[in-house]
Amino acid sequence: MGLTNEIGIMQGRLSPRIDGKIQAYPASTWQKEFEIAQEIGYAAIEWIVEKPVETNALMTDSGKVEIKKAIASTGVRIDYVCADIFMQQPLVRMTEEIKSQNNNYLLQILKNAKEVGAIGVEIPFVDNSSIKNDKEKQEFIDAMQDAFKLAKDLDIKISLETDLSPIAFKELLELIDLDFIQANYDIGNSASLGFDPEEELDAYGQRILNVHVKDRKLGGTTVPLGTGSADIQCVFQKLNEIGYAGGITMQAARGENDIDIAKEQLSYTLEIIEHL
Repeated sequence: MGLTNEIGIMQGRLSPRIDGKIQAYPASTWQKEFEIAQEIGYAAIEWIVEKPVETNALMTDSGKVEIKKAIASTGVRIDYVCADIFMQQPLVRMTEEIKSQNNNYLLQILKNAKEVGAIGVEIPFVDNSSIKNDKEKQEFIDAMQDAFKLAKDLDIKISLETDLSPIAFKELLELIDLDFIQANYDIGNSASLGFDPEEELDAYGQRILNVHVKDRKLGGTTVPLGTGSADIQCVFQKLNEIGYAGGITMQAARGENDIDIAKEQLSYTLEIIEHL
């Protein structure tokens, strides 16, 4: 059995919604989330960095001290940092000024993630930040050179989440050709795009660092687990077959009571894993 029962949850899912958004950094309640995660049984929280970057607790010295205290007192880890800032200002198609700012942000996120014990930093290339052609693929690789060097020096991984087809994503990883550059696999996003999970996991399953558990309708939005187009059972079966030993992070639909929903989602996922 490759899969463990160690499951994390995306930051903000254990706090009241901010401005009605499904995902956001909970600036005033993030400490409380560590306590709730511990009570429910989550092993980790996936930290979010978005605008404003400068006031995010992970990006300040005092904040990092508080984060380490929260980890020490609850035993709830930060295994992954989700760099949502690069959804807001992508690493491609930007002005030179923004490119420079992005580079600085990314290097700082890598350093600070390592400092609080994270295994990897996730960079999204979906929706607003999609890589649309070979020119942008090269632009992205050029923009990442400093980050690639730093990740190697720090011994921290960078995982990419893209909306590329299975073979195109595999080819991108092979083009980069660095073992510490891996994939983030989002079950719901892949279902929304109509990808075949078996084809995806055959193509690059061995390169996956973390799996986001969510459900979406084909071409549609996030829906409660088991009600969309994602074959979550199939995904976990395939992950088990390939000996997957990476992370699992709940990023599923929100509800009326997010804490109750988080409990249900954890039970749902653990039940699938236990019956493999």
